[in-house]
Amino acid sequence: MKSQYKWALAAASVLAVGFASVQQTGALWRSDANLPGATLTAGKLDISAGVEGVKAFDLSGFGMTNMAPGDSVQKALPVYNSGNVGMSYQLQQVALNGANAPALNLRVAVVGSQSDCAASGDPGTQLYSGTMAQASFAARHVDPGASQVLCLKATAPQNAPAGQSGTATFTFQAAVDR
Repeated sequence: MKSQYKWALAAASVLAVGFASVQQTGALWRSDANLPGATLTAGKLDISAGVEGVKAFDLSGFGMTNMAPGDSVQKALPVYNSGNVGMSYQLQQVALNGANAPALNLRVAVVGSQSDCAASGDPGTQLYSGTMAQASFAARHVDPGASQVLCLKATAPQNAPAGQSGTATFTFQAAVDR
């Protein structure tokens, strides 16, 4: 009977040591700290172009064949904040592609709607006017679920040589408004 008592005492000791180590390990998992004044906010930043949810917008209708000096073409570019946080966006750069790409001038303006970006004229509030290769403008705010319409106008300069062609890639940058 004495040997059963020793085994029971030994088993109880092992359980007590095991329970104590689980409690100590558990305490390491439950560490917390108070950060007074800290506010953490999560959200979704999502810029779209042309149609809500679309990341690339085809500007092929922005091109022109046999463009003469002084000729221009305009196209509306809707910019959507498809996320749930305030966003600022800006035109970061325009890359001209092609060995013989023409040196076009670019005007970028904000208009009230796509129909306000008519085939001619200079509608809206101008954000940029100058050479296409140097194009950029300051950050613009858009609320969550809202949009703005840009009116892009490309014009061939008066001294444009004949026989040039190329494409342009517009790169926009977006950031969460703070």
